[in-house]
Amino acid sequence: IFIDHVEEKGGKVLVHCFEGRSRSATVVLAYLMLRKKLTLLKAWNTLRQVHRRAQPNDGFAKILLDLDRKLHGKVSMEWQQRKPIMKVCPICGKNAGLSSSSLKLHLQKAHKKLSSGSVDSAMNMEIQKALDALKISRGGSVSPTQRQSSMIEEFES
Repeated sequence: IFIDHVEEKGGKVLVHCFEGRSRSATVVLAYLMLRKKLTLLKAWNTLRQVHRRAQPNDGFAKILLDLDRKLHGKVSMEWQQRKPIMKVCPICGKNAGLSSSSLKLHLQKAHKKLSSGSVDSAMNMEIQKALDALKISRGGSVSPTQRQSSMIEEFES
């Protein structure tokens, strides 16, 4: 296998998919389970140390759980199903899809008068909203006024 060959030579391999979260993480987890004989739990903990955003989709997770059971006779961890969060256009408020790329495509098509810099600003607004949501869910407090003013600043810059 290619990864084994590169590893034997002391090299490194980058495994990446479109967003770098689901497919590539699944390939790495399966590799660690099959070639390094790790349980899914150990493979998951190893991957999360170097790639905090890794999150195989629920379909891939089911396959990994089945592989864990087949290789080790039992499942080593419970998988927390995550429902995808719809991306909402910060300009018109319409649902734009599940990925950042679908939001960017929506911005380019539905708001053609926006310059590429404005599309990037709108994407930054979406990123800021996600960061603000993380602050709130982690116990930080961000007032609606602070959130609104930071979003306006992002959009204007």
